[in-house]
Amino acid sequence: MSNDLPRNRPTGAPKRQWRRPIPEDHINHYPPLLAGAIAAGVAVVIGYIFTLGFIMVAWLFAAHGNESTLQVLRAAGMAWQVLHLVPIVIGTTTIGVLPWGFLVVPAIILWKAMHWALKSSQPRTAIEFFRVAISVSLVYAICTGLVGLISSTSDLRTSFLSSVLHSLVIALTVTSVCVISFAPSRTILIDALPKLVVDGIKPALIAFGLLFVAGSLLTAIALILNWQQLRAVTTLMAPGFIDGFFLTLLGIGYLPTVNVWAMSYLLGPGITLGGGVVSLDNASPGALPAFPLLSILPSESASFAPYFIVIPILIGISIYLLIPRERWSAQGDSIATSLTFVVRWRELFTLFISIALFSILIWIAASASSGPLGNGFLKFIGPVPSQMVFATISVCGLSALLSFVLPRTVMSLLHYRSNREADPK
Repeated sequence: MSNDLPRNRPTGAPKRQWRRPIPEDHINHYPPLLAGAIAAGVAVVIGYIFTLGFIMVAWLFAAHGNESTLQVLRAAGMAWQVLHLVPIVIGTTTIGVLPWGFLVVPAIILWKAMHWALKSSQPRTAIEFFRVAISVSLVYAICTGLVGLISSTSDLRTSFLSSVLHSLVIALTVTSVCVISFAPSRTILIDALPKLVVDGIKPALIAFGLLFVAGSLLTAIALILNWQQLRAVTTLMAPGFIDGFFLTLLGIGYLPTVNVWAMSYLLGPGITLGGGVVSLDNASPGALPAFPLLSILPSESASFAPYFIVIPILIGISIYLLIPRERWSAQGDSIATSLTFVVRWRELFTLFISIALFSILIWIAASASSGPLGNGFLKFIGPVPSQMVFATISVCGLSALLSFVLPRTVMSLLHYRSNREADPK
């Protein structure tokens, strides 16, 4: 029985055709680049107005001083930057750990704007589709950067370059997913990739989802166990109902960030909190500012905490189980021959692709969930991305690799032993 996987993709398959957006009479037709520019500009305006409305509500109902209209407008511009995870500089203090749960707001606005641009430009080929996406993303990023530049003051400011880069990455991600939704198949974007690479994408995405769900469950348990302390800190910071509502809303926005912290905790490195650290074997957070979600951090390491490492080990095993494999059986009349059938290099390459993509997703999540939260001991807070990636490769990657090699090695040795004992007879 051959152990070689098919090396060529089936030929003669019908070429995929792009499904054109359904035209609507009330939408004017524009060239792709112009349609993308109009959609991006409208998206920024709608997003800013939405943020301004929220800031106005917060300013009217919460405690406020004698701020002018111009100051409120600039505050809305800064809030719009926060929605794109652009670090904010307050005086000499940089706030880089931002609530990326609020990314849903610009994502929805961009999604709707991109749909309009596609219906307006009526692209016919893949190049035209992505030309619209790039047009929307570039104009959107530049406009977002200009909003930050206009809204900046000497006391409250953002970097123009940082604003453009953050909003560009977000816009490219949303518009690319929107383009894929107009294709007749979800694989339209990856048809040109080698099958070995394509087979490694799904296991990596599922593994990341499993680890994020595990982190979410750990966060939920910590919230339940520390609910009284959480309420006490919230009441201390915001005694009024309106202030408490906005503080709770801010905490909801930070939940994805805390979930990534929990992921790092499960992987082993934990999180850095200025001079403190919270990991599986060491829980000493040190001095922290008064914020409700920070009150759920453990002050001492539980006796069962090291056993949490089983979760990323199981996720690593799931990566191996999710990789497409052909039927395998032990072969060979000698140890050397039997062991040569253990590894199928095409399967091993696919496994490495999954682990690499999984590590990239972990690095992106860790980078979005860590950074400065002030000066001094809060100059860096959250998981260290490089440590989190190293733990992912060491724990999940090694577990997947051992799941791939060990069972086949044992079966090959047993096959050789049984054949050797059967020869004399």
